Amino acid sequence: MTRVFLDHITKVYGDKKKRVLAVNDLTLEIPEGTFVGLLGPSGCGKTTTLKIIAGFEKPTKGRIYFDDEDVTNWEPRRRNVAMVFQFPILYPTVTVYENIALPLKAAKFSESMIREEVRKAAEIIGITEYLNTKPPKLDLATRQKVILAKTLVRTPTIFLLDEPLTILDPKARVELRTKIKEIQIGLKKSMVYVTHDQTEALTLAEKIAIMNEGKILQYDTPENIYNKPNNTFIAWFIGNPGMNHIECNVSKEGDKMYLITEGGFKYDVTFLANELEKLGPPQNVILGIRPEHVQIGIGGDMKAECIRIEHIGDRIILHLKLYDKILRAKTLTGITVKPGDIVPITLPKEKIMLFDATTGSLLI
Repeated sequence: MTRVFLDHITKVYGDKKKRVLAVNDLTLEIPEGTFVGLLGPSGCGKTTTLKIIAGFEKPTKGRIYFDDEDVTNWEPRRRNVAMVFQFPILYPTVTVYENIALPLKAAKFSESMIREEVRKAAEIIGITEYLNTKPPKLDLATRQKVILAKTLVRTPTIFLLDEPLTILDPKARVELRTKIKEIQIGLKKSMVYVTHDQTEALTLAEKIAIMNEGKILQYDTPENIYNKPNNTFIAWFIGNPGMNHIECNVSKEGDKMYLITEGGFKYDVTFLANELEKLGPPQNVILGIRPEHVQIGIGGDMKAECIRIEHIGDRIILHLKLYDKILRAKTLTGITVKPGDIVPITLPKEKIMLFDATTGSLLI
């Protein structure tokens, strides 16, 4: 097993006239045997980071370490990494068996050893029945499985996967996602998985690095990223739908403290007064609450107008007009609400978060 450490990596493309900062002073440790997700929007630097680990790109600044070895100037072959890309590329004129065997033949393995290693990899991936088939006769999901088997036989130090499920249909995506996790657990190998799909990252990874504009904004467990996002970008990016944000002014009235908006929204945060006082208190904050934490029904201390309803399986998303703000509530189907209805809602105190309105950083 191999520990990977990226030490203050920067990658710049182009020259002074047209300079693109793809990765910006990124430091990341991938512990040995860990499944790490790189998650973020398109163009945030995920794939560039992966290519730097593989050796396909050299950093403009910074160093790369495998265990305690500086591999910054090593060629990809010497690093012994296995990279799986979004589009499965196989030789169409030879069988699945021969495609999988190619790395072993290049390494001068004996024929008996090649047969044994190909057989084992095919069994692990579940493609034994296709060994004598040529790739053009296979669907995309099976071709991607062949690529995984081809990487397995190499016994790499680390697996790097660049959005390998994006082109697959939903059913195949779920099946292969499960298979990838099974492989990682069984082999106890480090895997780095690039994706813009939060479901893939949250279900597969032990730790997730949220990236944007070449930087890592938060590197933590899926639970912590979901429950304690470092900033409003992560809070919005993670979740289906993302977190509600209400920009408010902080107002003191006697011994009470409230969050208010010009449109009439008012929320009692006296229970957070001490913590807010320690911070200044700030004049402007963003109140955050996840849609699934907005409570609908009798006893609600606020009233909102339902303006739209979305159905997503056994859940519905209510779009609610609360004074001058739009709030989304995610709840079970069966609730009798229609557009135009006035519904009581509650924003539970234990579920709210406060962010700095200027920087977006988490305050409380």
